[in-house]
Amino acid sequence: MGWELILFGAAVLAAAWLVYKSSPHRRPHLWGGLLVFAAAGAYSFWTPPAAIPPPTNRPATLAESNFTSDQGFVGSTTCRPCHPDQHASWSRSYHRTMTQVVAPETVIGDFDDLTLYFDGREYWLHRVGDEFRVDLSDPDQVDEVIALAQSGAIDEAQSLASTIPVVSRQIVMSTGSHHYQLYWYSNGKGRELNMLPFVYLRDEQRWVPRVSVFLNPPNQVEPRKVWNRECLPCHTTGGRPGYEPGGSGEPSTFLAEPGISCEACHGPADEHIAANRDPIRRYSYHLSGDSDESIVQPLKIAGRRGAQVCGRCHSLHTQYDGEAWAASFVDGIPFRPGDNLSDGIYVVQPETLSESPLMEQFVRDRPGSLDEWFWSDGTIRVVGREYNGLVASPCYRDESFTCMSCHSIHDSDPNDQLQAGMDADEACLQCHDGFRANTAAHTHHAAESDGSRCMNCHMPHTSYGLLKASRSHTVSSPSVASEISTGRPNACNLCHMDQTLQWTADFLANWYGMGSPDLDDLQRTVASGPLWLLAGDAGLRAISAWNTSQPETQTAAGTDWMGPVLAPLLEDPYDAVRYGAGRAVRKLPGMEGFDYDYLASPTALADAAARASRRPVTGDARDATGLYSADGQLDYGLIQRLLQRRDDRPVYIVE
Repeated sequence: MGWELILFGAAVLAAAWLVYKSSPHRRPHLWGGLLVFAAAGAYSFWTPPAAIPPPTNRPATLAESNFTSDQGFVGSTTCRPCHPDQHASWSRSYHRTMTQVVAPETVIGDFDDLTLYFDGREYWLHRVGDEFRVDLSDPDQVDEVIALAQSGAIDEAQSLASTIPVVSRQIVMSTGSHHYQLYWYSNGKGRELNMLPFVYLRDEQRWVPRVSVFLNPPNQVEPRKVWNRECLPCHTTGGRPGYEPGGSGEPSTFLAEPGISCEACHGPADEHIAANRDPIRRYSYHLSGDSDESIVQPLKIAGRRGAQVCGRCHSLHTQYDGEAWAASFVDGIPFRPGDNLSDGIYVVQPETLSESPLMEQFVRDRPGSLDEWFWSDGTIRVVGREYNGLVASPCYRDESFTCMSCHSIHDSDPNDQLQAGMDADEACLQCHDGFRANTAAHTHHAAESDGSRCMNCHMPHTSYGLLKASRSHTVSSPSVASEISTGRPNACNLCHMDQTLQWTADFLANWYGMGSPDLDDLQRTVASGPLWLLAGDAGLRAISAWNTSQPETQTAAGTDWMGPVLAPLLEDPYDAVRYGAGRAVRKLPGMEGFDYDYLASPTALADAAARASRRPVTGDARDATGLYSADGQLDYGLIQRLLQRRDDRPVYIVE
């Protein structure tokens, strides 16, 4: 029943009450009849306001007028009345703000009449009231110019480039809010969105090109990013791309809700809402603590399926075959919390590619593509794909270890979503209690020191993304042999960057009986830090630079050698490596105000490198690094020789 009928019924009841209460001398029937007649007449002429149609230039949501879900989603506002505490803790999380409809209260970037430049083109950011806009060269014609140039039709490309018009596009959605924020504009093709080629860095409060926040080979041309194809599956709740089969045509994209909301983890809640309208049922579950089977509780799902709720998004995955892939462009990914993830989604592991003909073909068509996600032994190397690391861990295989062993959406700090106490040894000791009494006997480091922290040894920072290194979620033990075979830095030298790989191999052999691998002259005589930073590939350089900025590394390895070794990275060909090197130099004692812009001109970069290499030393020069002569002088010739050995193979870490 609509609210207009309720009002009409109230008017009739009021009229009847007046008839009853009126004195006979005041002609009650006449007054009552007139009141009823007036109310009926008013209702007959009343027209309810027209519903506002859903937007046509961006994905429509469940909350918008005339839009309903046939998949059982009800939206987080429906959950709030019964679960206010959980709704509040989720609201604090960065899951909620992963995708937002653009509005003054959601935008962190500067749109105050600002012109940005990228790849020889201008982008004018401005506002019209509460609307955010970008004026740019027509992207469709820009794509045509790029295609002509890549095909060798240079004259045609130049001719078309000179006539590209400027168009105005509305910025309608954003991605992220924690470290940086990306923006999407309507491209005029139904509800399809393209990415603004700039990112707003939150801490630095500045715009930078998107290609400068990801680890991309220099001068790589990226195709236009399409939100409906690339971001919708994991960055929304109940997303349906709405393309024609195969991903063609103009999409009529629908979202149950922007961001990762309640039903992304607990499943569609329409049955839960209907069942719990019965107060006896509702309060019986409150009192008993039993699981309500009308909704999914990831913590209470037996075995691995609780972790698979997280793995649905925090994994590198695809479909098994082309038919399922084409269907995903229409209705999205069919997985719902509580399902077996592998029934409809292939979680990529290098050793199981044959399970997915679709992925197997992709790897054949793009040799080396697995290196964009994995170290050579199959360990995931990119952030956001922690589930791939988790499933490769022995602790997960015996079902004693899942995401929720350490993480919680509701009972945690939003930064890492770690439960209280799980940022220290308790995360491991909750299962490995036997080490609790004398951890130092196992670690051979002083109790409570960084060297005795379980995760520093068994979950080192060997994944990369968001312009920083992150912990591996494959639980493993330090091994120099593994490093030599995979290129993945070992945990010991990530702190002891002033020591050689031979030094580490000797200690591992003495303490744990591990065999010592064959090492070359440089690996035996030059410390791991200089080797990684100067001669490693771009991924290793980025991870190593981040580690030099960490207090535990600076304490263990000293800092005098770091300035001259980081200096060449301030001119690195990779933007992201330069960013990490600049951050690391600023973390060195006495260099807090170091003036450096990683996107500055080559001349300015060279000047910054020269200044960093002359950083005042504190007297803790480490002979073990192999960089110093007998009289304590830094061997700049050796630094140059290491640079000449730099691994310049293209590295692209796909976040």
